[in-house]
Amino acid sequence: MNAVAGLAAATIFCVLQAIYWFVASKRSARQAFLAERLGTDDSLARTNELLRRDEDEGALARRLAGLIEEAGLDITIGGFFSRVVMWTAFVFLVLLIVLGSLGGALFLSLLITPVLQFRALAVRKRKRGRRIQEQLPEALEVMIISLRAGQSLEQTVRLTATQLDEPIGEEFRRVAEETELGRPLEQALLSMGERLSSVRSLRTFVTSVLVLRQTGGNLIEVLEAIIDTMRQQTQYERKLQAMTAEGRSSSRMLGGLPIVFVSLAYLADPTYVGRLFTDPLGNVLLGVAGSLYLIGMVWIRKLVNPES
Repeated sequence: MNAVAGLAAATIFCVLQAIYWFVASKRSARQAFLAERLGTDDSLARTNELLRRDEDEGALARRLAGLIEEAGLDITIGGFFSRVVMWTAFVFLVLLIVLGSLGGALFLSLLITPVLQFRALAVRKRKRGRRIQEQLPEALEVMIISLRAGQSLEQTVRLTATQLDEPIGEEFRRVAEETELGRPLEQALLSMGERLSSVRSLRTFVTSVLVLRQTGGNLIEVLEAIIDTMRQQTQYERKLQAMTAEGRSSSRMLGGLPIVFVSLAYLADPTYVGRLFTDPLGNVLLGVAGSLYLIGMVWIRKLVNPES
């Protein structure tokens, strides 16, 4: 009982620390955001960096920071890990009450919670990127109309920001606000391209605008070509989704079967499943089974999602 009380106290302490760093990270993210808006780095060098992004994977911390930003979260890496700690502690306490096993609750909370948090972050990023991809043709059409009316590119960006909904409206609004603070339009567009590096069509748009701003050319024709390419890409993606629909359904069924089986076995005879959490050999078997399950799910996902 003393060990459980001490562990619960340590868990509460970790949760309080996580809350503190989570709040502090939002303040740091806001400061970094303002510093980025007022930055004055070399735009040509950053253009080359944007073009080489597919070849340069970068450090893990930078990739995680980019993932958080693409997901639209106003937190830093520390804030994200604070969130993971909070949820891990919460799941641990719930499992400790339900299972009554200290080792089983600790193992499952450390195995499941971080995976689910990273998965939720990736899903949020993918949904937001997909939504931006869907909104981009409309945004480019608004820009074409504005440019044909004789407005400058800066005015066109501000108009696009006011005419479109979230999330792409938020991104164009951010570019417009940065230019109003005195930042060159090229640098503001580069920042948007870096924030949304997974949206290839947006990166193509940013690169095209930057090249034309430096070399000259007909921006309207380029935007029309991008819209046509995006429509063809949308048709291809729909065809791919239709071809892999059966495989994706099978993957969801295979992924849910182990969870359903364990749940039914626990309801039928709690001691049958409980030994996996109370017996040392059961803990080892549970760890091996959980690891193989995760590997299998990743493998199946690669098979049914060729582009992932």
